[in-house]
Amino acid sequence: MMWLEMLVVPLLTLELTDSPFLVSFVFFLRFVPMLFGFGLGVLSERINRKHLLVSGLIIQAATSLTWALLALTGSIQFWHLAVGSFLIGIVMTSDFPVRRTMMGEIVDRSQVGRAMSLEMTSSSFFRILGPFAGGVLLGTVGAYGGFLLAALLYLAGLIIAVSTNYLQPLSTERYTSPKTQMTQGINYIRRNEIIIGTLVVTLIVNAFGFSYMSQQPVVARQVLEVSDVLIGVLQSVEGVGMFLGAALVTIFARPHQYIRIYMGSSLLYLLTITLFSQSNTYWASLLILFLSGIGMSGFAAMQSAIMVYTSSQEMRGRVMGSITMFIGFGPVGALGIGMLAGFYTIATAVMITACIGIACTLIVFIMFPSMRTSKEPKQDITGSAV
Repeated sequence: MMWLEMLVVPLLTLELTDSPFLVSFVFFLRFVPMLFGFGLGVLSERINRKHLLVSGLIIQAATSLTWALLALTGSIQFWHLAVGSFLIGIVMTSDFPVRRTMMGEIVDRSQVGRAMSLEMTSSSFFRILGPFAGGVLLGTVGAYGGFLLAALLYLAGLIIAVSTNYLQPLSTERYTSPKTQMTQGINYIRRNEIIIGTLVVTLIVNAFGFSYMSQQPVVARQVLEVSDVLIGVLQSVEGVGMFLGAALVTIFARPHQYIRIYMGSSLLYLLTITLFSQSNTYWASLLILFLSGIGMSGFAAMQSAIMVYTSSQEMRGRVMGSITMFIGFGPVGALGIGMLAGFYTIATAVMITACIGIACTLIVFIMFPSMRTSKEPKQDITGSAV
């Protein structure tokens, strides 16, 4: 449903405001709550993760249903989209320290990479369907159709989550205050170069790469001059690439390849964004976004796998929460694209930010030797750091 909303909300915002900057601002509101992900990681170690998962799905379903009713009555306004995006963003903050950590806890450590890749395979399959359904509903029924579908599927997810049997592993860590836990988590992360390098690349890709998603429908409409349905197809093709990439990683990736796949996929993703921004042919854009999807899947799957694989059980929630926090810095890039669009075309603004991302990723190769290794990442099992 995130992918459906990532199509419908930007296009509806553009229709209501005719402002690429406000499109970027809604994207910013959706992801900025992730800045508090580290704190949520601490919370997820104190409260049963299943309860947090269920609560989040209730909020998402209620938000989508409200949007659907407002759109159906013709009374939806920009501030409704802004507030709703912020609420959904708060729930999204829990994805790494709650849902993905739950996945990492129920599989053998040697299978973490495959588990995360399998999750990405299922996610990318619906990445194909989500934008296509959003584009069709937006072009036929209207925005309320997309929001109503989102509400129904969030409710389905809620039913599944409630019925899932999950026992949170008992922590051997001595009970301490949240402030102490956060300090221990920071110290733990600071001494692990692989975790630091992964976080830096996460920041780069989200700030200079993933932020372009806010403007992808705008570029497609203004540069490629295609309909809402074809914009949905464009995003769905990216999902096809994600599905293929995640399937390949699930089958073939081994722990000693995690870092190389992560770094290579990050560069591929940023490069394809640069190419997409300069494409003026719809069919060429389809091919470029297919390759973009392959890069995105490798980046996302290995991002989680590396962090779960290298962290101790006691620190896993905080380590995964740190990913969420670094993703939270990414929306600044979306605002940057929006502001650059005031001086250049939106396509040029996307190209500039993606090129900066490529340069920064190459710098990471130089500054962090562990991020260019072909060796298996080691697990730090020392627990809390003081």
